Amino acid sequence: MPMTEEEKRRHEEFRNRLVDDVLGQDTSDAVAMEKVVMLIWSFRDDPAVVTFMARFIAKFSGSRHVFDGIEFYLPQLAHMIIHLEADWDDEILERFALVIAQQSVHFSLQLNWMLKGALEDYQPESPSAPGMSNCNYNPLYYSRCLKLLKNVERCVVYGKPRAQELQRLYEIGKITKQEIMLLEQADRRFNALQITSEEDDARHFERVDGWLYMVLHEPVKRGMVVEDVATKDSKDKETAKQTASNAKSDYVYATLDKHVLEIKKPTSVCNCREELKLDRAVALERAVIQDVKNLGIRITTAKGTDLTLRCSTQEEYTLWLRRLREEAQASKLFGASGNPASEKIMDEGASHPLSTSLKGDLSPAELNRFEFFQNERNFVDDLTRIAEDLRFCDRAQRKIVAPSFMEKLVIPPNVYVPLCNSSDYWRRAVMTLPHETRVFNTKERCPTVMQFVAKRGETLENGGRIEPTIDVATYMHTHFDVIAEMDTIKEVDSGEEKQTAPAAEETTGSEKNGGDRESMHSRSNIWHEDEEGSTRDIEVEVEDDRGDGAPISPSNKRARPKPGGNKRMQRLLRESVVIVPNRIQRRLKAQTSKKRMTNSVVDRQTEVAPAVPILEGDHALHVGDGSAVVSTGSSVLVKGKIIMAHVDGGNIDDESIARANQIISGGESWAVRTAKMLEEARAKSNDSDEHCQTEIVSCLAKSNDDLRQEVFVMQMIHFYKSVFAQAKLPLWLKTYRILSTSSSTGLLELLTDATSLDALKKTDGYPKEGGLRAYFENVYGGPDSESFKAAQANFAQSLAAYGIVAYLLGLKDRHNGNIMIDTRGHLINIDFGFAMGMRPGNGFSFERAPFKLTKEYVQVMGGIKSGCYKEFERLFVAGFEEARKNSQIALGLVEIMMYKSNYPCFSGKRHGHGKALTQFEDRLMLKVPEHKVKARILGLIRKARQHAGTYMYDAFQKASNGYAI
Repeated sequence: MPMTEEEKRRHEEFRNRLVDDVLGQDTSDAVAMEKVVMLIWSFRDDPAVVTFMARFIAKFSGSRHVFDGIEFYLPQLAHMIIHLEADWDDEILERFALVIAQQSVHFSLQLNWMLKGALEDYQPESPSAPGMSNCNYNPLYYSRCLKLLKNVERCVVYGKPRAQELQRLYEIGKITKQEIMLLEQADRRFNALQITSEEDDARHFERVDGWLYMVLHEPVKRGMVVEDVATKDSKDKETAKQTASNAKSDYVYATLDKHVLEIKKPTSVCNCREELKLDRAVALERAVIQDVKNLGIRITTAKGTDLTLRCSTQEEYTLWLRRLREEAQASKLFGASGNPASEKIMDEGASHPLSTSLKGDLSPAELNRFEFFQNERNFVDDLTRIAEDLRFCDRAQRKIVAPSFMEKLVIPPNVYVPLCNSSDYWRRAVMTLPHETRVFNTKERCPTVMQFVAKRGETLENGGRIEPTIDVATYMHTHFDVIAEMDTIKEVDSGEEKQTAPAAEETTGSEKNGGDRESMHSRSNIWHEDEEGSTRDIEVEVEDDRGDGAPISPSNKRARPKPGGNKRMQRLLRESVVIVPNRIQRRLKAQTSKKRMTNSVVDRQTEVAPAVPILEGDHALHVGDGSAVVSTGSSVLVKGKIIMAHVDGGNIDDESIARANQIISGGESWAVRTAKMLEEARAKSNDSDEHCQTEIVSCLAKSNDDLRQEVFVMQMIHFYKSVFAQAKLPLWLKTYRILSTSSSTGLLELLTDATSLDALKKTDGYPKEGGLRAYFENVYGGPDSESFKAAQANFAQSLAAYGIVAYLLGLKDRHNGNIMIDTRGHLINIDFGFAMGMRPGNGFSFERAPFKLTKEYVQVMGGIKSGCYKEFERLFVAGFEEARKNSQIALGLVEIMMYKSNYPCFSGKRHGHGKALTQFEDRLMLKVPEHKVKARILGLIRKARQHAGTYMYDAFQKASNGYAI
């Protein structure tokens, strides 16, 4: 619906305030990433504004606060990079991603897996039928993903060219912290520009098309390496050539362009271009191209396609053979950019060792980065492949053979379980515990629980030591970007290059004695923060019409760079502040020149919501000897002693927690269980490193399951958790890591000290009468006991929080197998395959209640007249009102992910074409008058309470799947 003039005016005021909110800040700590994302989306039609915003946020990427925000909103940023079809250079956001990728290899890995999933969505070949055309094939999106995948890997391999030199200059006092920050930013921007320019400057191969004869062969079997086809003995090759020349062929029209071979067949007897139908589309990445007898060219792809094209003339044959080989080669990792290693580096997804020639082409640092990046991806692929291989085993044998699969797993050096942020603690996976492997035996898939022994704070070969609290990004920076010892450095002085003394001569006595070597791995300049933890000011100026610099907002107090350092650097600092050019300012302050066909919800906003800090990061407990132990519930092995983790039960006493563990966890808490695992690991290991801390890291590997929608729903739950925390409401939500590594595989964080309500009700310790209320009284004591009241409050707080998000996000399929309970009485919702109003059974579904509120839940809270129930109602209303206040960001996140989306919750007649977003907006009650909102919210609770549909759905699930009621 077109906007009225008044709506346009109010929206322009909103955008002006949004710009002031983002750009009118003194420090990076005040940069709200959610508003940056909204600003990019709001001005997505204007390349100049998007370019400026990308550079603006890249400047602050050295702040932990900003970088955590970038990682949190990475799904939206990646979605825009892939799907925006604005009429401008699509490399604007790509270069921004490459700048950030150089800040963190972990970020590069996360982006790599997102791109891999999108590449599989839009590839020309059908994922389920290799060689056949994919109905979702999109040449633009496919080429973007393929190109960015290559460039991200090139960024990782090349690293930051001047990182070592800048680090040394800073350590010897030649440049300040602020100077090294700006130089590193400029270095990353230049590297990103150079990489994308190399791609642009690469030879643009001409499009080739024409009528050819095609012969189809038996597809390459699953698990067969493509290169094996090209390395058969001479007899097999000759047989293959003869078969290709004698087999029955079809006359087809072939088109070769942008790494894709399209095969079209005529729909009538006349071979007319106007009457052609696409028969198949073949991606040429990792393809093997062979010349065969009688002007034939055999093509074998990584997806399993095996076909031969036969030409009519020698000239035609020469052209097609050359072009097919060019396209197959250009789709490899480094493309055809003229890099000496371009023909030798393995492409994305390959698991082959690097060739000897490649090792000579790359520097030791580049080779180190490439091997780490490749090893980590292969490690994760191996984990999901185990789950996939178990899926094809007989269901009765899966639990028996699973440990043997884990025993065969080879853990590469220096890998980790990537269910974390760049600013979370680094934990290196060193060994598996095969007999601790568990499987969830379902008909369609086989999710597998895997346990790993991980180490923190290890002593290095050179005698240095990694601090136990070092984070992922800092660890990678110190190991892949900074070399502790350099023979010489070069300094620019008065335009002349001079050689300085060796680095060892510039150091102090304590550094010579090894003090600096140890500190090198405990702190580095990956995060540009001062001693107080806040980032230094970066000046943000706007040029007015006269060309004078002026703050974009009156609240912006301009901060000049601190004196010190080189004079040349001071001039660079003055010239490197973020300047908003006149033309950008006018576009930010004026209406968008291009009129969209439809206005989005962001386009209709008139009020700027307050910032919502996202809750992130590990939390450490410090024991007597100064060691840091992460409070994840896992015990830790430190200096030969096992420190038992203590999970704070609040006002619930230890005896009650022990009784809950007896029923929920089989008598062993996660702390006790991990302590036993560590005892086993200590017995198997001969590690004598006293400083090293050993712990258990777990994950759940899944295959044959697209987790990307679940990643999005968990992001929204995480957002609402942060909203409630910002409002200081005691609403409890459990957020856990979900990593989608492709369109059908992924990893999930393991939930500990918790079980499903279905499993709880089937245990021997669960009361036969009285339901959940009786369970709470048996475990936590009588209704008047402090432990019972604390557990009851936990139950009500989590029920209210999940009730809000379940209603707003339209979460369905809430049977007792998808709702868990922990040892402290909290409810936890899992499995978000049905979201944004999707229901099992589509139009026909029993789940008509706003959220699940059963009679049993009400009994746990003491009935509708109890104080606990009244508190539940109060929290539900207060939380809902806070969600309404922060609807702007939530609507924006949904709208971005809905754009050109393949997610089931945004597709089809019921949820596609913007319907899911409209329904979400309606559930937020944004059009309801304020004085009626509270009554409407309380009405939701009344409607949900003991809803007949809830009981009927539970009964249906019990009858069909055996889930307990």
